[in-house]
Amino acid sequence: MDVFFSDITKRYGRILANDGVTVALMPGRIHGLLGENGAGKSTLMRVLAGQVACDRGFLEIDGTRHERLTPATAMALGIGMLSQDPLDFPPLSVWENFTLGGPPRSRTAARARLLELSRNLGFFFRPDDPVSRLTVAERQQLELARLIDNDARLLILDEPTTGISPAQKDILFRILRDFAASAGRIVILVTHKLAEAEELCDEVLIMRRGRLAGRFEPPYDAGTLLETMFGPEAAQAAAEPEIAGEAAAVSVKAPEVVTPPDAAPLAELSEAAFSDEKSALPPCTLTLYPGEVIGVAGVAGGGQELFLRGLAGLARVRQGSFRLVGAQMRGRCLAAFLRAGVHFLPASRLEEGLFPGLSLADHARLGFPSEHGDIPGLFSRRFVDRFHVPNQPAAPAASLSGGNQQRLLLSLIPDATRLLVAESPTRGLDVASTAQVWEHFRSLAASGTTVVFSCEDLDEILARAGRILVFFNRLLAADLPAVGQTVRSLGRHMTGRPAQAVA
Repeated sequence: MDVFFSDITKRYGRILANDGVTVALMPGRIHGLLGENGAGKSTLMRVLAGQVACDRGFLEIDGTRHERLTPATAMALGIGMLSQDPLDFPPLSVWENFTLGGPPRSRTAARARLLELSRNLGFFFRPDDPVSRLTVAERQQLELARLIDNDARLLILDEPTTGISPAQKDILFRILRDFAASAGRIVILVTHKLAEAEELCDEVLIMRRGRLAGRFEPPYDAGTLLETMFGPEAAQAAAEPEIAGEAAAVSVKAPEVVTPPDAAPLAELSEAAFSDEKSALPPCTLTLYPGEVIGVAGVAGGGQELFLRGLAGLARVRQGSFRLVGAQMRGRCLAAFLRAGVHFLPASRLEEGLFPGLSLADHARLGFPSEHGDIPGLFSRRFVDRFHVPNQPAAPAASLSGGNQQRLLLSLIPDATRLLVAESPTRGLDVASTAQVWEHFRSLAASGTTVVFSCEDLDEILARAGRILVFFNRLLAADLPAVGQTVRSLGRHMTGRPAQAVA
């Protein structure tokens, strides 16, 4: 399969998302697409997938010129895209979503094929469950299985390692290599993880401010890639969160807990069991202290999602005790958690964290009602100057890139937060945006806020957390100090093999 982008240009109002992008993709290769948030990567891939029409330019696929594609024509050409936010129908069952766009199948045949692919990919699904019960990561896995089943000739994968274990990532990379090598197919990996691009990709394309800024082949130099992505000055700051060496091979020294040893607990769970309309967790006993930064790891669906929502008051405590600053929270409503200083940062930004159609200024009004008399000043001081949200107060939240949506969510965290619960807070962010997230979290922890976060990147958990909670099969499988742990040892806890992890 041969693909050629010619002068692809796309504008959203005053924003030039793609500015004359011209590039050829060679068959049989895995192409990495890197760039900071808002660089135009997603727009370019949506043009190729038929989801967006460009304003100027054309695509040439196998020698045939296309002024624009639709999702149907892109699918007919064998182009499939796995987005960060999966495109599915939550009320339908897993097996029904799996059959979308594919050949007609009976329920029995669809379930059998899904289970076969799941075994090959290292995933696990309950075919008859509604997709609404799946996590964002599990929905991505289902979409990937569907694309592979539909025999796509070109796969576009946007952060495909979200929510999978190191062993599952190894299986996925093997499958992608085999896919690209078979009959001249193409894989495009959109990622912010330089290590993944270096490990998997035959070449790396870098976009910056809507343009193709560079094209590189192995061996890659991380410094050159960062400089091409951010510019010479910004690259030095952006390189800070990049972990030197593989955490799988060496232990990474985590930040020390700033809490004095005699400090009173912030939260105490005693045989506390969380549940929601989808599932339930067995009881667990745990103590959280002020100023701790606690990473939560687990394969998608392992129970960590419900645990975080229980801490935030979004799932109820069905038994046991949950004390927050000495007050019993069992049976309390979400408003009581908010009054106690709990703030939740969801992984699904537009679906749960923001109002897509409301303006940025409207979000400022809702987040800080006491400042209603000076919203322009608040927006300028806090949102633009402090968190670098685009200075477009009238723009709807849905118009922002993923990185800017996360900056908007950061802006809405009250300074008086005592317990911050964050689901995958750096998911899909470039290294500069990731650095900004952690700069703010460190500042909160230094002031006594307890930060509990989940993350699919075990390297990041090891580098940022002082303590790690690992979930397996909906159980709290381990409560570990970060010092001395490795990606491999955490991966074994995540897959239920702690004895080997200790060994």
